[in-house]
Amino acid sequence: MPSSTIGAGEYACNCSHRCRSSLGRAQEQVLGFRTHLATVLPGAGITFGIALVASAVPLVLRAAPPPLAGLPVSPILVAILLGLGLGPLARRRPNWAPGLAVAAGPLLKLGVMLIGLRLSLGQLGELGLLGVPLVLGALLSGLGLAMLLGRAFGVGTRLTALLAVGSAICGASAVVATAPALRARAEETGYALACVALFGLLATLLYPPLLAGLFADGRQVGLVLGASIHDTAQVTAAALLFEQTFGYPETVAAATVTKLMRNAAMLVLIPCVVWWACRGQQQGSAKPAFPLFILGFLAMAVLRTAGDRILGEHAAWAAVLQFAALTSSFLFAMAMAAIGLGIRFAALRLLGPGPAVVALLTAIGMGVTALFGVALFA
Repeated sequence: MPSSTIGAGEYACNCSHRCRSSLGRAQEQVLGFRTHLATVLPGAGITFGIALVASAVPLVLRAAPPPLAGLPVSPILVAILLGLGLGPLARRRPNWAPGLAVAAGPLLKLGVMLIGLRLSLGQLGELGLLGVPLVLGALLSGLGLAMLLGRAFGVGTRLTALLAVGSAICGASAVVATAPALRARAEETGYALACVALFGLLATLLYPPLLAGLFADGRQVGLVLGASIHDTAQVTAAALLFEQTFGYPETVAAATVTKLMRNAAMLVLIPCVVWWACRGQQQGSAKPAFPLFILGFLAMAVLRTAGDRILGEHAAWAAVLQFAALTSSFLFAMAMAAIGLGIRFAALRLLGPGPAVVALLTAIGMGVTALFGVALFA
């Protein structure tokens, strides 16, 4: 057989083999996506349903006769309460866990990024300057109080460090990033996460009405919330709860900018806390990843600035901004429902009440520091 014929046959065979391989990989990817979707759907569907109900309740109440029409109810509040109420059911449905993680993780971060469309770069810079002294106060008071109180109450160094980073920096994300470097036991990590969830959620519900009686400026309220509450989801939820209840549109933007500045500090502070907790001991390396959704938030602020300059007050641009705001609020309702469904109060019984008292007093101290900071600097 001529060599050219053999070469052509081999080429055709190789092409056929590559096509089959590509087709096989594509089928595997489709199958993997379907499997992942089936895993995530139950929990995500529950949070979606709760968010729908939570969004509808205020609308129904507004159409109701007095005194129901005047009740200060927001979708965030309803989502939190429904999540807590369905928590026992969630504990019996472990297949919900992957979907709850998606709602409280990627979907929450998308909601935070969309908040960037509420701010131009000029407004972002102004809020950032206002937030610097408050963020420094939050970091110093949170870390310092947790370490001092942990020693006073006889709490172990590892658990104290977890409570410190969870309170001062960025809640659950800081705890999860720090625990491996400390070689923390599972019950210590679980306890710290339960404290972040419980006390952060209490602050989410209690701070908005308390601050409404202290400040007439929504931006000041946002600065306090961003400098004092544990987790990004809780901060934005509290700010939305305040906006939806009392009608101050600047609160979410101020709270989010301040909180994201605290989040960025994890790159420097978590290794320092690990060093403090592990002095003279063998320790792991703590290299927390930069929260990339902060870059997404900044990109949305750039887009808002460009859109305002190019489109101005065009109806289409206004519709985009309104849609982004509604989507962000709905995603936060899903995230808060997931957090409520995931709270495990039993974790607080494992190591006694001492660490919980440390976490509570630290949270109160950060709140007081934030109030004085706003009074002095904002």
